Amino acid sequence: MTEPVSTLRRDQQTTQRMRRIPAARRLGGSQIWAPITGIAGLIVTWQLASAWLSAAILPPPTAVANRLFEDLAGTQIWRDTGITLLNVVGSFVLSMIGGVLLGLWAARADFLDRALHPLVVVVESAPTIAWLVLAILWLGQGGGPPILVGVSMALPLVFIATSHGLRQIDTGLLDMARVYRLSALTRLTRILLPSLALTLAGTASGALSVVWRGVIMAEAFASSQGLGPSLWGSYLYGEINEVYAIILWIILLGLALEYGLVHPARRGIERRLRHG
Repeated sequence: MTEPVSTLRRDQQTTQRMRRIPAARRLGGSQIWAPITGIAGLIVTWQLASAWLSAAILPPPTAVANRLFEDLAGTQIWRDTGITLLNVVGSFVLSMIGGVLLGLWAARADFLDRALHPLVVVVESAPTIAWLVLAILWLGQGGGPPILVGVSMALPLVFIATSHGLRQIDTGLLDMARVYRLSALTRLTRILLPSLALTLAGTASGALSVVWRGVIMAEAFASSQGLGPSLWGSYLYGEINEVYAIILWIILLGLALEYGLVHPARRGIERRLRHG
């Protein structure tokens, strides 16, 4: 009897110690190692595939990494990166602000919601290449088409997420706001935006992803500066290592934006809502 009792006590003590460990600390290892494992698996698959395919189709990771390091030692890739990031940030900010404002406006009346919804579906349904052609027709060559294409891809996502999030808000809170005659600004800052914060934080990740892809594609055909033209030009001149180096750089930048900006913002909002 003594041994089972002592075992039970040890288990209870272990459980109590585990409960005192913060959840973030227990999960920290998996949160770090899971992405690393996925990326390592991708690199291994890439290396194995490059051994079977011609270097003109799929160069090995080491050759691509060396070419990227050479590019980063120069200045051209940094200038192109700066231009692309400006286009991406501009498209992203316009999409978030425009989508939220349209969603808030549509929430004021069912008629507005029904009137705006088909227009947003039209924008969302049009293929990206169609928006690129229209953007070139309307704005000409330069920085305008990439921003317009990015907005056309991301704004519908934000609008739909905002509209859906507003429908989930407790109507009792809105009724109390009317009873106490809270101003429109107070309702916006105290009820609507806090209720939408988590929804918009999740939508921001998808919006940033589609903006990133749309802007670079539009740059390739409508601009002479940015990562898009560099990628397309390298392909036309048959510089395969340079093509993969630019693609790798674009992916790394996308990961940096996602895990350095969007994820921390979303975790911060979740913590604030959890403790607020």
